[in-house]
Amino acid sequence: MSNGDWIESSEGDLDPDLTEEAGYAYWDPPAHRAWGNALLRVAMAIVLIALLGSVVVAVVR
Repeated sequence: MSNGDWIESSEGDLDPDLTEEAGYAYWDPPAHRAWGNALLRVAMAIVLIALLGSVVVAVVR
């Protein structure tokens, strides 16, 4: 099959009627992921405090 056989679409990527029927138009992420970002930030803060704390202890000694 050559490129000459390819037919370009002039309607865009997704047909709005089909996206509304399939439920893709207004998608919200699941609620159970809302705490994931906060948990990740808390974990990173604890790791950062542990790393900086060990450096401070090593310098003070």
